[in-house]
Amino acid sequence: MVELKNDWERVALGGLLHDIGKLFNRSFEYRKKGFATDHPFLSRWFIEYLEKQKIIAPDFYLKEIVQKHHENMMMKDELKVESIKDNVNLKKLALMVAKADNYSSMERVEDEKENRISQFHKVPLDNIFSRVDIGFGKGLDKRYYLRKFENSNIFPKNHSENSQDEIDSLIEELLKEVDGIRTDRFDVLYLNLLEIVKKYTWALPSDTQKSICDLSLYEHLKTTSAIGIASYNYNVEEFGSIEKVTQVSIKNGKKEKHFLLIGGDVSGIQKYIYSLSDGKNMAKRLRARSFFIKMLSEIASIKIVNELNLTMSNIVISNSGKFYIVAQNTEETIKRLEKIREEINKELYYKYEAEIFLNLQWIEMVGEDLGVRFTKKYDEINDLLDVEKNRKFKNEILENSFVNEEYNNRGVELCPICRKFLKGKEEKSCLKCERDEYFGTNLPKMKSLAFYKGGSEEVEALSLFGITLRIVKEGEKILGEPFLVMNFTMEKEEENFPTVSSFYGGFVPLNKFGNIMTFEEIADESSSKNLGILKGDVDNLGMIFSMGLKIEEEDEEGKTVKDVTSISRVSTLSRMIDTFFSAWIPKILEERQEELGSHYIVYSGGDDFMIVGAWDKLLKVSEIIKDEFINYTSNNPNFTISMGMTLSKDKEAIYFSSARATRDEEKSKVSGKNGITFFDTYIPWKDLPKVIEYGEFLIELKEKFGFSQSFVYRLLKYTNMAESYLNPKIKDINGLMFISKFEYDFSRNIPEKLKNNEAEKKRVERELDRYFSQNVLTSEVDRKFLREYMKVSINYAVRKTREGKNV
Repeated sequence: MVELKNDWERVALGGLLHDIGKLFNRSFEYRKKGFATDHPFLSRWFIEYLEKQKIIAPDFYLKEIVQKHHENMMMKDELKVESIKDNVNLKKLALMVAKADNYSSMERVEDEKENRISQFHKVPLDNIFSRVDIGFGKGLDKRYYLRKFENSNIFPKNHSENSQDEIDSLIEELLKEVDGIRTDRFDVLYLNLLEIVKKYTWALPSDTQKSICDLSLYEHLKTTSAIGIASYNYNVEEFGSIEKVTQVSIKNGKKEKHFLLIGGDVSGIQKYIYSLSDGKNMAKRLRARSFFIKMLSEIASIKIVNELNLTMSNIVISNSGKFYIVAQNTEETIKRLEKIREEINKELYYKYEAEIFLNLQWIEMVGEDLGVRFTKKYDEINDLLDVEKNRKFKNEILENSFVNEEYNNRGVELCPICRKFLKGKEEKSCLKCERDEYFGTNLPKMKSLAFYKGGSEEVEALSLFGITLRIVKEGEKILGEPFLVMNFTMEKEEENFPTVSSFYGGFVPLNKFGNIMTFEEIADESSSKNLGILKGDVDNLGMIFSMGLKIEEEDEEGKTVKDVTSISRVSTLSRMIDTFFSAWIPKILEERQEELGSHYIVYSGGDDFMIVGAWDKLLKVSEIIKDEFINYTSNNPNFTISMGMTLSKDKEAIYFSSARATRDEEKSKVSGKNGITFFDTYIPWKDLPKVIEYGEFLIELKEKFGFSQSFVYRLLKYTNMAESYLNPKIKDINGLMFISKFEYDFSRNIPEKLKNNEAEKKRVERELDRYFSQNVLTSEVDRKFLREYMKVSINYAVRKTREGKNV
């Protein structure tokens, strides 16, 4: 049983549970325990339930905070902060939670409200993607079923209302899981409840009295707790104690800069991950390095919240090597951040020879910025990060050199794997490459990660910034006393440690013997024995966060755009995008391996991914990811994905093939987005099926009817001739000869199978004449296909029917 020891804990837990009654008041059964539909009474009931189950010791302050967290004059007196008369300190704590509640949900606009009070218990959570608009229209009107947070439940459906059975079932599951909490530590209790709140309230709307109900109760509770803690820290640090804090100061947080938005961004990711020159154990090393980058930003953000007396809730966004934290704006906080930034980058400078850099910046905020102007602050911190990334290690470079005395040691030499760090002459690789091999081998077996305070130089441990990580595999017990456990299995940890759930965002296929497949085995699944490297990310995501959640309102002069986007909504959007990439993509490739082939996920999370697979099967995967992302985002035309794919030998250095894939992805971005580039050609998604279909037709010519491979190659020659004629910048009249040359070639090389089958012969002639006879000159659609895509169809057919290991 946990006994709350101080007011900080009361504000943290009070903020997290202040609106938990909104789950219970959806249930007719549980509303009997409160008063009509007033959720604060049921929030208090839940605290009393925790006391009854001996999960927490009786705490009058906490019960008062969750019940009396409103300032709205329309609320009943016993639900308002002002009803606390005799206890000044308690009133201050309740006021902090009330203000945090307001800032978290300040997007609630009065004129959006509809008369839905009588049906509030049925209202489902609207899909946040539906309302996003940066100029391309909005998505379909879809909603989430009231289910616990699992992969199978994250897609929106055509769902109109929640049923009482769904609500009651969810509550019973939540209470059963709550009953299983057994700890006397506040940090364990807090994270247990945070995870339970996420699992059971992610699909429950926080406010049902709006035309759009797309803000989840989980996100509102989490951010309210985070803001409340930051407010408490600010006021206590400024005044010295809660007794000296004034109610005026707490209220002034709305207009005064009591808060910080801290932004972190890891740079040097691509170079570090792919700069491997030795092909041996490449898959393991790639896996380890991708994981290292993911953990680097996680460790940095965890270090910051620990040193600033915050919680995991204060990390409002964390993905793709970036994180954003809400904190208190005090002189002491700024000093700590400056010290943390210096320590982190000095360590990265020396340990990784200036290859990896953590850009850490912060800006001041007022309470309103957390509410109706959060996107403005989000843009400001990103602009600052963009400026500062071009000045990385400026202090370290001026003051120090990373040339180590080891370079003068005759007993060391350059590591042959990374060609970056030193190793002893008797050692096969440097310590970092040894660690890469250990982590790369054991990551597929990982169920959780244990975080410990202090450093370690062991191969089996990843140590950064005074924090050490250790893999905990299936069947293993957690050793020692970690201060945090990150669980990747979605199953509850049995041990009594502070635990958060996360998604690894990786997947490795297994062969028939149950071993992790090598790149050579994966390449063997294509006829040409080639790997494909597929990279992709979401288009216009920065603009979506900056502009997509604003609303248009009618004013006297016409329409005006109003920013009503709070921190809760931005956090929701970020979390849901990350869930698709880090949870759904690995799941689908694992479940459909037999159908789709074997694919190795180097990384997938945030808004981007990199996948290695047999090149031809990878094309199918690219279309599935695109189609499912459209479904996931409710067919919203503002959400599109651009990808690039390149072919590679199975033993080619990944640095070069990934660089080509990056180049192809960038070509898609600058050529129109919402498409894929492969064989050096950008193809919008709407045109890809036709390109592949014609490639399959060319394969049919060879495999079914007996045309030679050289005939298909000559079609490429005629395509080049046609392009020289059809290109207005060239307009080579000699290129027009492609028509006569093709007709002569075709007439002389018709296989016997076609000569004896008139119907098939006419079909083949019709499909070939469409592009290689004079008919193409009369059709702009066919000319465009011949000029822009025919090379891809031919290369697709040639590559897919080629045998042997070639590129």
